[in-house]
Amino acid sequence: MAKPVIDENVPLAPLTTFKIGGPARYFVTVKTTAELKAVLAIAKEKGWPILILADGSNLIVSDQGFDGLVIRVGINGWKIEGQQLTSGPATSMADLVDAAITAELSGLEWAGGLPGSFGGAIRGNAGCFGGEMKDIVVAVTSINIGTGQQVTRDHAACQFEYRGSFFKHHPEVIVSATLKLQPGERQELRRVADEHIRYRQEKHPLEYPNAGSIFKNVPLQRVPANHLALFAEAIKNDPFPIVPTAKIIAVAGLKGLRVGDAQVSEKHSNYMVNLGRATAADLVALIEKVKAEIKAKYQVELEVEPELVGFSK
Repeated sequence: MAKPVIDENVPLAPLTTFKIGGPARYFVTVKTTAELKAVLAIAKEKGWPILILADGSNLIVSDQGFDGLVIRVGINGWKIEGQQLTSGPATSMADLVDAAITAELSGLEWAGGLPGSFGGAIRGNAGCFGGEMKDIVVAVTSINIGTGQQVTRDHAACQFEYRGSFFKHHPEVIVSATLKLQPGERQELRRVADEHIRYRQEKHPLEYPNAGSIFKNVPLQRVPANHLALFAEAIKNDPFPIVPTAKIIAVAGLKGLRVGDAQVSEKHSNYMVNLGRATAADLVALIEKVKAEIKAKYQVELEVEPELVGFSK
């Protein structure tokens, strides 16, 4: 096996959906688990910090970049056997939604229009329109970054939580996962997925670089009772009772707030967008402004959803 080529000082901004951030000190793309294990061994020998990169859709990279090795995981492709779909982590969610619908399998149509990769969706337990990845995952195979050991975990061992999982809190790289789907009617599945795609096109600011929702939705019990009336009509299950953070930010009058070229979207207030020349510093300053305003007005602590990379703690 030829060794993967490790490049130096590779710009990361073009590899993130925000189009923001500095360079990777070292950078490599791997397309097989064998290549991944080889690269992890090199990084361990060199003592390099490691960042695993999928398609950069839930990531904010600092202007200084990442002083270590960025591993872009390009392990993709899928297969369907009966009602089970198994895929590599780099396959796009869009491709898997289409594959399931073509095979007349239900369980992924809620993800119509969901950006990002399969591995990222599992790691963050992505969810929308009443569905979540945890509802359909049977097993996940991953490789430990420190030891190179490969492990397959069943659903319970994946420790899914709201917008998180075991893999978000431990140094492991997802290399494969299997979903259990159900029989469905192709035309109806396509209708549901397309409806969700249209909703995103109409409601989300897809015309600007962004990383999706900036803040997690707020569990109902974390909103002080004296403020609930302001948000009452927006309360929904996601999958438990929450107040949409977009509603809280909109009621606070923060749509359109800017720091440099980073802006709270006028179209969807839980999105922040890059108007063209935003820096990571602009974006983080805007995030902190919104957090401070919401805490001061409603005593609600907002929790950032994307991963911040290369920032001092």
